[in-house]
Amino acid sequence: MSKINEIKNLKRQQRIVSPSQVLSEDIKEENNVSSKVERKRVSFDLRTDLHQELKLQSVIQDKNIYILIEEALTNYLKEK
Repeated sequence: MSKINEIKNLKRQQRIVSPSQVLSEDIKEENNVSSKVERKRVSFDLRTDLHQELKLQSVIQDKNIYILIEEALTNYLKEK
């Protein structure tokens, strides 16, 4: 078999993961039972300076932007 065919076969065997599968993650609860967190893709406008700061914090904290937004919203809603 040629090298090209080997590469093609390897590509075909790779598991394809959809964006919604990536966004669904296991969360360990207090009693070590894992549960799935479902997420909803949303779209909204954000000031460019906030977006730049969010991207910077994402790199500094080594977290995804959506995690930072979830944490901020969770803290905000707890205060209400």
